[in-house]
This record gives sequence, structure tokens and C-alpha cells, in this order.
Amino acid sequence: MEQLKWSLPTRWLHAGLALTVSLQLLISLVMEPPDKKDATALARAAFEAHEAVGVTAVVIVLIHWLWSTFGKADGGLAHLFPWRGAAWAEVKADVVGLMHRQLPMGGPRGGLPGLVHGLGFLAVTGMAVTGAALFVSYPESGKPGPTAHFFKEIHEFIANFVWAYWFGHVGLVLMHKWAGHPNVKDMFTFKS
Repeated sequence: MEQLKWSLPTRWLHAGLALTVSLQLLISLVMEPPDKKDATALARAAFEAHEAVGVTAVVIVLIHWLWSTFGKADGGLAHLFPWRGAAWAEVKADVVGLMHRQLPMGGPRGGLPGLVHGLGFLAVTGMAVTGAALFVSYPESGKPGPTAHFFKEIHEFIANFVWAYWFGHVGLVLMHKWAGHPNVKDMFTFKS
């Protein structure tokens, strides 16, 4: 079965998300908030970089939501959230195939890969929303107030899901590669 190819805008949005989310996760390993007394210069600079990359990620997430909602290519929201009808039947068929050691083809066809993408996109959206709330509520100096603390706790909680999704996504990309599926080439070839 030949795999369908993603549209060019979806490929660019995916590349933007992959880059900003990966950078955000890596930066978060060394950053410290500006109110931490013993933070190193590198940790404080990493916090500033996290803010800058985060603003970029918020813009990409917003554009991706608009594209998924109003764009006609790649199945739109039905690809990401296949809850009913034929789309849900495809998810169930993919799960049955997995039980028989058959890796479902990726691409914009939907099914289980689409559902997994949708769940990951929800987690990244949660990070973007709470990150944006932190950006506007976290003070440049001094201790953060209760509102910033509230969003920080939620942001850090959702980060666990994004880390799990990131490792799972990379792992599944490798499995598809080893199975001979052209997912990586199809997603990161930027010709129409």
C-alpha cells in the first residue's frame, strides 16, 4: 500500500513544531528562572532563550490550529481527532493490525497515527497556552505571584506528557524507517 504524502504547508508546520518543541525540551534541562538566586549566567540565558523559542512555538501552534481547522488538505481536524464513523473504524483496524505485528502506514490518512498526532498536538498546545500565560504573568524580577505559580505547575505537569510524546514519536519514526516506510523523507522533503 502506497503512503499518501503530506501537503507542503503541513510539512512546514511540522518542521516548525519539531524544531521548537525539541529546542524547548532541551533548553528546559539547563534553564533556571530569573528569581532563583544561585542560577548561573548560562541558566538565566537559557530561560530567556526558552521564552523566545516559546513565543515562536505559540505562533506555530496557532497557525497549525488554523490550518487544521480551515485547511482542506491532510484531513484537517478529522485526521487529528478521528472519534467517529469511518475514521474511528480506521483507528480500530490499525489497533487490530498492531496486534498482528503490522505497523500502520503513516501520512495524512488518519487512523491510529492521526489519533497519536492529535494527542501530541493537544499536549503541545497545552504547553503553548500555559507558556504564553507564564510569559505574561511571570515578573522580570522578584518572586512570581500565585497566578504565575499556578500556570508554572500546570506547564511543568504537561511537560511530562510532551517528553513522553517526543520520545515515543522519535521511536515510532525509527520503527517506520526500519520497516522501510518513507515517513521521514515524505515529511521533510519541502518540494510540492
